[in-house]
Amino acid sequence: MNDKWLLKDTGNLNQMLRIREDKALTNVCEEFKDLVIVKHQYHVADDIMFPDPSCLAFFTAFEENHLQNLEEEESLVLYAVDIFEGKLSMYMYCNDAQKCVYDSISFLKSNSLYKCEFEIILNDCGKRLEKII
Repeated sequence: MNDKWLLKDTGNLNQMLRIREDKALTNVCEEFKDLVIVKHQYHVADDIMFPDPSCLAFFTAFEENHLQNLEEEESLVLYAVDIFEGKLSMYMYCNDAQKCVYDSISFLKSNSLYKCEFEIILNDCGKRLEKII
């Protein structure tokens, strides 16, 4: 894991929450008002609560090959990734939620095994993430 991410202790063995360490949430929310959450429901085996390696590889590629480019263009900021009880959620702040969703779909449609849904919260200002971090 590179220097800009921090694993947050949630107290739950079945949860992995990764948040940005290099950017304060308040600073991100001053620049980007809207929150877009990409959600993927993955299959949970009885003894394994985390996604299989191919699922993790797909979303890692989404993050590193797609979202990182959008972040460099200052279109959005991926602020947190939460893996918990069968759901992988990626929290992205942006100013144009529709563009963020369309840009994400352009990559996510490349593999129909990993269907996603989107939740958009306009003018979130960090309220949703403050509940989980």
